[in-house]
Amino acid sequence: MHFVKAESVIFMGSAMIETNDNMLMILGGDGYLGWTLGLALANRTGRQVVLVDNLIKRRWEEEAGAKVLVPLRSPEARIAEYERIFGKQNLSFENVELLDPKAVEKVIAKYRPAVVINGAQQPSAPFSMSSAENAAATFTNNIVGHLNVLWAIAHLSRATKYIKLGSGGCYMATDTDAVPLGKHDFAFEHEGRQHKVLQSFLPMQATDFYHQSKITDLLIDDLCSKMWGLKVMTVQQATIFGATVPENHSPERGGLAARFNYDAVFGTVINRFVCQAVVGHPLTVYGDGTQKTGLISLTDTVDNFLKLIDLDVEAGEHLMVHNFTHRLSVGEIAQKLAEIDSSVKIEHVTNPRQEATGKLEPHVEVHEAIRACHRDLEARLQAELAAMLEFTRRYKDNIEPSIIMPRVNWSPRQAAAR
Repeated sequence: MHFVKAESVIFMGSAMIETNDNMLMILGGDGYLGWTLGLALANRTGRQVVLVDNLIKRRWEEEAGAKVLVPLRSPEARIAEYERIFGKQNLSFENVELLDPKAVEKVIAKYRPAVVINGAQQPSAPFSMSSAENAAATFTNNIVGHLNVLWAIAHLSRATKYIKLGSGGCYMATDTDAVPLGKHDFAFEHEGRQHKVLQSFLPMQATDFYHQSKITDLLIDDLCSKMWGLKVMTVQQATIFGATVPENHSPERGGLAARFNYDAVFGTVINRFVCQAVVGHPLTVYGDGTQKTGLISLTDTVDNFLKLIDLDVEAGEHLMVHNFTHRLSVGEIAQKLAEIDSSVKIEHVTNPRQEATGKLEPHVEVHEAIRACHRDLEARLQAELAAMLEFTRRYKDNIEPSIIMPRVNWSPRQAAAR
């Protein structure tokens, strides 16, 4: 083993590689967003797209008793279906463990991607709060895997643009009237005196271990971009809702379906509500329903990433993007579905989470590259909800209402008592 000095850091030796401008790599490519992004990017850009995943989410779903709306085929089977439908051969899959740094370097050296999108995360707050083991697994998977990718890019391919999927939930417990992009100067009062903080991120506070891991991810992005001169973008992603994009919405394209979780562990709020509405179950609103969340459709998320992959990022720059469209309370979401279908009932249940109730309504700054998704918001929300209901009704018989009810409590004592 030998060591080679490279700029301000010492790495174990191998040479830098030249990136392939036609190659995109998506980590977490078996996931809800990862697969959908891969499908759309391959079809719409014509570039080569490689999906990378270790398939651990399938095991976590089994352990949690989670279900998906549409039976999930293997990555290889879905890619074969893509090739049959679209007549293209620019989508591939690699089974790689991101916790193995050598395996990460190997796959990056093999494909030489111009862009790496890292969506390989344990994505569930309830899962992260369900046990000490799952909290630790969340931190290990999300943070250590992320570090290994950054080391590999710094070691092999600093021309690669690295886009890390963050979370808008990093701010969920920060009571503020503004969430700016990037770093800013802040002022505060302490013991009757005014003080300043220069060029800092807005303080981030989580209410669960999953979102705490995402705060760490963002700070690691900032450190590594400066320290190693990397091109890094953190996309602070809002909660995604939706079942399909144009590539997989029609009935004959069911083999291209995304992983659509609707259970209480991995399912997001609108996706759960739509499945409850379809089977005639009351929409189960946690607590009083006033807690608000950022939202964005799967369609808008994909459209925005199509813009972000071509956005210029300079070496040493850490660019932040807030990827959201709506900010609604859980009660408002339920009410909108009830307005579409008058048979829908709403039921309030005990909130198993510990969620912040701030006094301020934040204005979230949007990057100019994706401001177009904020036009005609209400009309597009209604269209997306209608499309979700239509798609979900096709698979109504697959829905198990019992798994939608919450089983994970944020308080270990209360969870044990139940």
